Amino acid sequence: MKSIDNGKFVVRKLKHNGFKAFFVGGCVRDYLLKEEVNDIDITTDATPNEVMRLFNKAVPTGLKYGTVTVVHEHNKIEVTTFRLDGNYSDFRRPDEVELTNLETIDVKRRDFTVNGLLMDENYKVYDYVGGMEDLNNKVIRAIGNPNERFNEDALRMLRAIYFESKLGFEIEKETLEAIKENASKIKLLPNERVMTEMQKALTGKHQNEAIKSLYRSDLYKYLPGLEKGIEFIYKNINQNISVEVFYSLCFYLNGKVDTKWKFSNIDKNKYQKVLELLEKGKEFNYFTLYDYGIEINVLANLVLYYLGETDNKIKDIRYKFETMPLRSLTDLKVRGNDILKLTDKKRGAWLNKILNELAFKVLNGELKNDKKSLLKYCEAYLNEE
Repeated sequence: MKSIDNGKFVVRKLKHNGFKAFFVGGCVRDYLLKEEVNDIDITTDATPNEVMRLFNKAVPTGLKYGTVTVVHEHNKIEVTTFRLDGNYSDFRRPDEVELTNLETIDVKRRDFTVNGLLMDENYKVYDYVGGMEDLNNKVIRAIGNPNERFNEDALRMLRAIYFESKLGFEIEKETLEAIKENASKIKLLPNERVMTEMQKALTGKHQNEAIKSLYRSDLYKYLPGLEKGIEFIYKNINQNISVEVFYSLCFYLNGKVDTKWKFSNIDKNKYQKVLELLEKGKEFNYFTLYDYGIEINVLANLVLYYLGETDNKIKDIRYKFETMPLRSLTDLKVRGNDILKLTDKKRGAWLNKILNELAFKVLNGELKNDKKSLLKYCEAYLNEE
């Protein structure tokens, strides 16, 4: 677990050399909330070149934005010069930045008040944006004019949802209204960035409220393939659900897996299989377990359960899976070579057909999965041809 203390030596060294330096952003927020600190960010009036001269293990990671990264004891500590951002033509990054020596200017270009707090190496907090009050009141509020903040960086709207999911804070009314007004701008962002924020929001402790805020803010309208699912959750579900169930439910109500989401091939196949199984019916038995496996069956059942169309049958599905007479062709007690010895026929499609028929009959209880019974059936089958 990272500790904000891992960055103290950076703050101290900068100050020892005549510069201002503070911890800033999420590390301050999470430290004050006694949450796990993930990233350590430091803001300073030292320029990137001055920072790199002071620290041997400092690498330029965003010189355009005044950022270098100091590596210390396997920790990566981002150090950024106080700055004033220029125009944002792509709704994500400033076209240019102006370095400054005033921390009061720097904090006001940041996203939310709870992320705009500064802290020195002695844990003294400097608040120029009202962040402490919002931290104490558990409020997510944009710094300054929320419309300006979201026009600068449209991803901040989804980050508000993420912070709600992570912290359990409520998005302040004016900030929520500004998200609603600017919601369509997330269409201008790369889907990969949108998906990253969505994944983070879906894994937070307060996921359900965050999903409902996607609906209240109208952001859900611009999340392709998820619209009907988010609306359903808003109206009917009052608990967290797994990420896999969320996407399975959304895509089932959507009628297909939307290709705009760049899932891994494994996840994409998973959601497609859930939809395929649900299209075939709503029963889960040896045959569906044999064809799709336990994970797909469980996900399909949970989709129907949350839709109110069936009971939660996970225990029953797991019991069936554990008691299956076979789970794949490799579990059959005969092999293709055993069957070939019974005939002069050459290997071909017929062999796969008979193996699959054997599996079907074993699953259906018509045959026992033992070599003698299976070969006896094969002999009769071949003699009838």
